[in-house]
Amino acid sequence: MEPTERWLLRVEDDVLVVEFPHGTGLSPADGESLLDRWRVATDPNAVNAVVIVVRTSRPCSDAGRRALRESAQIAVARGVDRFAVVGERSKRRFLKRTIDVEGVDTEAFNDDDAALRWAKCPSAAPSSVETSS
Repeated sequence: MEPTERWLLRVEDDVLVVEFPHGTGLSPADGESLLDRWRVATDPNAVNAVVIVVRTSRPCSDAGRRALRESAQIAVARGVDRFAVVGERSKRRFLKRTIDVEGVDTEAFNDDDAALRWAKCPSAAPSSVETSS
């Protein structure tokens, strides 16, 4: 994580993991910085799926929503077809609605490990998927 960034972005076994720690907020400049990093990280030969982990309880800003929508579009254009979202129930629902892109399989999870397992192997039955909307 860069010293000025408020998130962690890493690639693990062809899965891009983006983590927003407690207290994270995105200003318009932060959103642009995140999109720049996202464009580099979603190389078509490096990433097949995305896991987004939201630990913050702060409401999502307009800049955050815009960055999330654009990042999903960038990822889909580069071949990503699965998104796993982890967070509090209201955050999971928000992320699923925001990422709702045609042709993308999006699942909500209660924990990071289950989300990462599903992202790596979507045919495996997810063990902590949110079952109610």
